[in-house]
Amino acid sequence: MQKLFDASVVKTLKDAIKRGKFTLEDLDQPPPGWTECVNNTKGNPAFPQGYQGVEYKNLARVEEPKLIEEKVQLTDPKDFQKYDF
Repeated sequence: MQKLFDASVVKTLKDAIKRGKFTLEDLDQPPPGWTECVNNTKGNPAFPQGYQGVEYKNLARVEEPKLIEEKVQLTDPKDFQKYDF
């Protein structure tokens, strides 16, 4: 399963900041839609324990994860039958 936010999202945010589309501080505030969802769960009988989702964080401030090189052995000699002729 692929992660929801991978290294490319962090790179895209940092590139947009460098181009001046927005500032790093702009991303410290949660977006209005996220705040509205959290506030709608407060006091709502459908959510007796309130919001229990993902905590908001500025992904541009998160350290970029180290890429892990995956190694896969394509064939294994044990996978093939040996025929004696």
